[in-house]
Amino acid sequence: MKCFSYRAGVFARLFFLILALAFAGARPVAAQRLFHVDVQTKTVNKGKMRAADKGIWYTRGGNLNIEWRNGARTYYYVSTPYGFTDVYYPSSKEVTTLDQQMFNPSDELLWLFAEGGIEDMGLAREGFVLKSFTKDGDYTVRRYEPRKSGGMCTRVDVAFDSDYLPVYCAYFDKKGRILTKTYLSDYTSVKGFAFPMRVTEISYLLEKNDSTVRLDLYRGLEIDEPADMFGFRVPSDAKRVDMKEGLKAAKKNLK
Repeated sequence: MKCFSYRAGVFARLFFLILALAFAGARPVAAQRLFHVDVQTKTVNKGKMRAADKGIWYTRGGNLNIEWRNGARTYYYVSTPYGFTDVYYPSSKEVTTLDQQMFNPSDELLWLFAEGGIEDMGLAREGFVLKSFTKDGDYTVRRYEPRKSGGMCTRVDVAFDSDYLPVYCAYFDKKGRILTKTYLSDYTSVKGFAFPMRVTEISYLLEKNDSTVRLDLYRGLEIDEPADMFGFRVPSDAKRVDMKEGLKAAKKNLK
């Protein structure tokens, strides 16, 4: 009898555990955290400036949807939690899938912060480990190094302010030269979610004696505000094309 009672107790606990997990997995989308922000990006390279506007909608644990705006033309990125990204061009009703090396949801700062990347700027996901930290006045500087050697970057320094918010991030090569550096400022907080509304990135990767400067100006941060764009999907009648044809469609949208 004792053995039977024990087994019955085990099965009962397993049953209620499975039931609880089932209800947890069946939560409505409205119960998930929703993140939305608009951003204007200005990029300066070799004396020329290009500007782009986009809106970003992210459901934590779900899709990342981006609406790119180029004048009267728009196109969309739809990224799944599994890392696949489709690009849809409404003007031609074509869709193509991007290689993960071309775009990953973690490339978007909103996704990174929504997934807890505020603690290390996503470096753990990139294969870096914390090696040391030092104090510099009101700032704390954490140094990260890659788990595997041999790459272009040998260390990353991230500076946090007195509120433990990242305000500076720099990647270095083996000679100690800066590859890229990023400044994060104008933090705002909405419903407990802190996010920098101004981000400046200076990259020396592609230029020997020059740099590429990118300024991201965010606006309209919203948290847990339902909108149709969170549920945007590529239309079922869209024509799927390969990457080459997809790039042609992209050029048409930029004209």
